Amino acid sequence: MFLKLFSTAIIFACSLVHSGWVVAQPAPPNRDQVDVPDPAYQVIIDPTLVGFEKFVDAELKKWNVPGIAITVVKDGKVIMKRGFGLRDIEKNLPMTQFTVQPIASVTKSFTVASLASLVRAGKLSWDRPVREYLHDFKMYNDYTTLNATPRDLLTHRTGLPRHDSSWYNATATREELYKRIQYLEPSAQLRATMQYNNFMYMTAGYMGGKVAGSDWESLVRTNIFAPLGMFNSTFSIDDMQKAQHVAKGYKWDEKEQPTEIPYRGITAMGPTGSINSNMEDMSRYLRLYLGRGEFEGKTILNAADIVEMTNPQMVMADARRYEEIAATQYGMGFFLTHYRGERLVHHGGNMPGASSLLSFMPQKNIGVFTTANLSGSSLPSIVTYAIYDRLLGLKPVDWSGRFWDNKEKAKASEHSAKKQNLSPQKTGTKPAHALSAYAGRYHHPGYGTVQFSDSGAQLTGRLNDLSSPFAHYHYDVFVAPNDKLNDMANTKVQFITDLDGDVSAVHIGLEPSVKPIAFTRQPYAHFRDVKFLQKFAGEYQLGNTTIIIGLRDDAVLTLATPGQPTRELVGIRGQRFNVKTSNGFSIEFTSDKTGKIDQAAFYQPNGNFVATRK
Repeated sequence: MFLKLFSTAIIFACSLVHSGWVVAQPAPPNRDQVDVPDPAYQVIIDPTLVGFEKFVDAELKKWNVPGIAITVVKDGKVIMKRGFGLRDIEKNLPMTQFTVQPIASVTKSFTVASLASLVRAGKLSWDRPVREYLHDFKMYNDYTTLNATPRDLLTHRTGLPRHDSSWYNATATREELYKRIQYLEPSAQLRATMQYNNFMYMTAGYMGGKVAGSDWESLVRTNIFAPLGMFNSTFSIDDMQKAQHVAKGYKWDEKEQPTEIPYRGITAMGPTGSINSNMEDMSRYLRLYLGRGEFEGKTILNAADIVEMTNPQMVMADARRYEEIAATQYGMGFFLTHYRGERLVHHGGNMPGASSLLSFMPQKNIGVFTTANLSGSSLPSIVTYAIYDRLLGLKPVDWSGRFWDNKEKAKASEHSAKKQNLSPQKTGTKPAHALSAYAGRYHHPGYGTVQFSDSGAQLTGRLNDLSSPFAHYHYDVFVAPNDKLNDMANTKVQFITDLDGDVSAVHIGLEPSVKPIAFTRQPYAHFRDVKFLQKFAGEYQLGNTTIIIGLRDDAVLTLATPGQPTRELVGIRGQRFNVKTSNGFSIEFTSDKTGKIDQAAFYQPNGNFVATRK
């Protein structure tokens, strides 16, 4: 299955009241000096967290995570702001509170907060149809198209499942991705259930930019970054790399060792998860929410806006796995729950090379932000829980042990299945065609083009900018290898043979909530070549009927027969064409000894016929 990105690790924390402040480190540098940080400048101000460094260092080692940065806000003050471990293993560079990393889906709350500025100005309503602001907005069905509101987009209740493989690592622009939505199949009705969806947040941000007369980035920069003084935060991987302190991204290999991987830019999907930041800036962002929209005497968000964001909007399925964690609901840009009896607002973020978690307890006036430079790491959740346990004065829960036990049991289960050779794979089968018959380009309007090439020994598939070898699994099904460093690992593809025995499509299970995505085979390049096509144009005699094959200026052959509408011809292979909109009808042109086209064979459900060229 293609990598699922920006999923929200469901973390729930709690809050504690602790008085007494101890200044343990020097005062922070002037804001003008932030880009020239002193790695030794680390802040821990609270007696409850003294010695917490030993816990974090031990967990870094246990979980084999290169580095993590943490900031904690309590009663309007930053009581912890520092890095642990390494931001760069190869160069042995330390993680600090100045280190910039992707925050991934934590970006979603920034998108909602920026849209709130438009609501406040009377330019946007949470509950008016999106079509009033984006006139070309179109979903898979008309009811959702006409009735979906900004609130629906931001609460994951449009009925659209993730479909992340449509946009992940694609080269399409934001507008092009926005236009793909109409081709993505829903799995539920509008407002029926909560289904996490990145496309809808991208759409909401795109809408906000259009309403503001600019773009999403400008909306966030003007209404959030600038008034908070978040001068280290950026919207793209390219801009992040220009910072002095940047964390390298890592992912576990098969031996659970961190291996460096490149960050993948998602600028086109920006409103769903493209922001990069550090502890300096994110501590300010936390203070904004704990200050009920006030920051250093300025009103950035109305208190009512924050209430709107943190009010339950959609109920989620209640797994109730741990007694410390209550049922979870979704607001707008935040998950809502209770941890050990205390109300907790939170949102996680995951992308290749980074895992992050923002959380705060409004009633206790405590907030935590953590980010680690490792894909899918549990460490941000473990550290966050540990901080809340200590600040609440409660006996710490061994979340690290629980998560570790879960991980090891899952590994053992997988190993047991492998050892017993348990698999749905049908052995002793072979493909219906030679590998070369599967090679080609296949298209889906919502997912773009997937291309398969044949090296003679195996197939290689490419979707967007992801590529992987595919080995024969059974029959006409092929599978990508089980490799933790391969974003396409274990993805199965099924090639479809039509009634004429030609490979006409490939089905890929890219979104488990709907049927496999059907990519239709596209004509070879020569079928778009005017010089190749013009040799087929002319009149052909079939009995008493004259058939005209024409060539349009857009390099498309047409078929005209008396008493029938003109139809387009779609190239298949060689000199054979399907008749568009006529299932089971195709034409194959043949040549004489000189290479000149002399006949056209018509293959139809009621028989095969041949026409002679005039």
